[in-house]
Amino acid sequence: EDWRVYQVWWGHKAPMASTSSDLSNVAGVNSHNSVHEKKLFVSGLPKLSSQPELELRVAELERAFRKYGGAQGANVICPPNSTFAFVELETERQTDLALREMGSRYRLNRARRSEHEAL
Repeated sequence: EDWRVYQVWWGHKAPMASTSSDLSNVAGVNSHNSVHEKKLFVSGLPKLSSQPELELRVAELERAFRKYGGAQGANVICPPNSTFAFVELETERQTDLALREMGSRYRLNRARRSEHEAL
């Protein structure tokens, strides 16, 4: 049997089923990129639970990424009891530069969008 799987849009659109395999006109198909352009995921950090330790980590990461953050600096999100943090910069170019230059100091990857951000 020949099975095809389609993402379904339950909006006010004409029927989407067709004999062609071109889905470019279907709402929601290939419309988002799962990688966040301006946000970095910093992993492999020691687990911290107290508020003063978390504030020190945020300050350390803000200092480390300050030169890549532009006029507003780097926005750091560090959840409690975790071994990771997010660093958001102003532009995609600054993020690329930080990823290249700070990759030897920290374990860095591009952050992925959550389901809510992607839609």
